[in-house]
Amino acid sequence: MGILEQLELDFDHDDVEKFLHFFRTMCDKLEPLIIDLGSDSTKYKLAVLEIARLAHNTAWAARRLELSEVTDFCVFCEDMMEQAKRFEGPASDEFTDWMLLMSEQFEKYCRSYEEDASNLAVFNPLIVNVPSIVSK
Repeated sequence: MGILEQLELDFDHDDVEKFLHFFRTMCDKLEPLIIDLGSDSTKYKLAVLEIARLAHNTAWAARRLELSEVTDFCVFCEDMMEQAKRFEGPASDEFTDWMLLMSEQFEKYCRSYEEDASNLAVFNPLIVNVPSIVSK
């Protein structure tokens, strides 16, 4: 039995569908938003707000399904966006590259559920190396 099948047995179908929808939406939008972080100050600020919103929605949906690892990762992303709000932008290359690692991890997690994998994808340990410079 895979992780999606188990969710469908344990929780309301609508809650599982909402989670998958929020997660896929976030994954689809994240990379273009990360590119916007490095563009200019205006796009930076809008991208930070949108990434925080997407992570918040996904965390909300994951929390309803008691998916602590996904919830914690989304909250971590939200926290990083709160820190990023303090800067004018655009994002530094270091921060942009790190956010792309975050995006890859979200995509791996999402695919784990969509493909009904037996386990959640392995966490990339390079993500713990939070960049020291957020903005140029």
